[in-house]
Amino acid sequence: MNSNHKTIAGFFIIIIVFIGVYAYIYDAKIDLNGDNANYYMLGQALHHGDGYVSINSINNTPNNHFPPGYPAILSALFFVSDSFFAVKILNALFLLGSLLLSFILIKEISGELIAWVSIPFLVLNIHLLKYSTMMMTEIPFLFFSLLSFWFFFKGHQTGGAKSYRAYGLAFIFFLISFYIRTLGIAILAAYGLVLLFEWRTRWKILVSYVFGFIAGYLPWIIRGQNLGGNSYLKQLVMINPYRPELGEAGLSNYIFRFASNLGRYISREIPEVLFPYRVFNYKEPVDNIEWLVGVLILIIIVWGVIRLKTYRKLIIGYVAATFAVLLIWPNVWVGIRFVLPTLPFLILLLLNGLQGVFELLQKPLKKLIPVWISLILVLPFFKEIHILNIKSKAAYDSKWENYFSLAKALKSEGNSQIVVSCRKPTLFYMFSGTFTTRYKYTLDDKELLADLEVRKVDYVVLEQLGYSSTYRYLYPAIEKNPERFENISHIANPNTYLLKFIKSGSND
Repeated sequence: MNSNHKTIAGFFIIIIVFIGVYAYIYDAKIDLNGDNANYYMLGQALHHGDGYVSINSINNTPNNHFPPGYPAILSALFFVSDSFFAVKILNALFLLGSLLLSFILIKEISGELIAWVSIPFLVLNIHLLKYSTMMMTEIPFLFFSLLSFWFFFKGHQTGGAKSYRAYGLAFIFFLISFYIRTLGIAILAAYGLVLLFEWRTRWKILVSYVFGFIAGYLPWIIRGQNLGGNSYLKQLVMINPYRPELGEAGLSNYIFRFASNLGRYISREIPEVLFPYRVFNYKEPVDNIEWLVGVLILIIIVWGVIRLKTYRKLIIGYVAATFAVLLIWPNVWVGIRFVLPTLPFLILLLLNGLQGVFELLQKPLKKLIPVWISLILVLPFFKEIHILNIKSKAAYDSKWENYFSLAKALKSEGNSQIVVSCRKPTLFYMFSGTFTTRYKYTLDDKELLADLEVRKVDYVVLEQLGYSSTYRYLYPAIEKNPERFENISHIANPNTYLLKFIKSGSND
């Protein structure tokens, strides 16, 4: 087969395998992280013409936390359907497009062999599959960022007017990526690095990108400042966003944060996103085996970088800029979701490095590269895919069932004007249809109660979902002020309560 026929064959394999695997692991339940509910509600607000506001808030509070890109996409989808199924299928299509783009880009950078070997690593990766069934930004961001890279490659390969059109499309898709996730700034950093080294011939592109980004981002900056500043930046300067009483981070905190994040990414999250064989317990210290595996993978990836013959600066710039941002984030934000958008490039570098190792061996063994890598390293992926299938069919844990049962009971009463304070307000809203809000993270019980008054709270949910803030802030305030809370509903195993909040001056 010629190169085009091989590409078509690769596409065919990716599409067929993906459809089969996705149907096997598809989970119709709403994920329990909470951000997905925020994106869905913001999409509804835009779709209904309410503006970029939190419709679960009694005051329709303007949202200044989540970038508007993904909700804008959802608002357009809602002209067709606003079902969870429609949103999940859209994300599945974004993932399929990402897989096809990854195959093309890896082939462009490292050749057909690495591209073909990458297919099972990408199509069978449970993290990509899992996030494709969630109403989250990781997969849409991956798609538009890869689309931007593809057009940037085209701009480098062509000349004249075609080159400018390709660079223009690369910038547009970068800006979309950035408005889906602000981590997309790493894409611009990568482009800037490449264009700086080619300043004499590409300076117009670089200047256009810089001023285009300023013009494209300025409206969001102005809006954010008018609303009190960017909430992400406010969380970034805190020692722990979930414990505001600890205050802002100092230099020593940032040094510790950097070292802690670096060690975790090397020992756990990079190995896990590449080889999802196990689930790490972040409460346990990293053991020597984890360090050994992590360092070995890092060495192979670095070797893969060294062996790159094309687009080395672009890939180094993107991966390095991404981790430069991640390493200064609060070290309580753990998990693979932050590194997931770099997965195609990490796989490319890993396989490129492994190919270099195999090339040191005898010539007959070099022909077995696809067999060794695909069959040995990818084989455990099937076990994890089966686990996803089991989880997709399972019901929620009882603690969540109780939580959602209280929400559904309120919805059945038809009183959508009440305000409920709870730990996961957006998820509660999805099942209750009532206004929802959080409680203030403060150790001062009087301050917490006063804040409930300001928020016009009617009911409080005391749950056992496992979040520390419930036991640190809400439960002590209830225990110290039992006269302010009336038990309205109780579900056992585990105990979950709906409490009426007695406002000051109330005769109830």
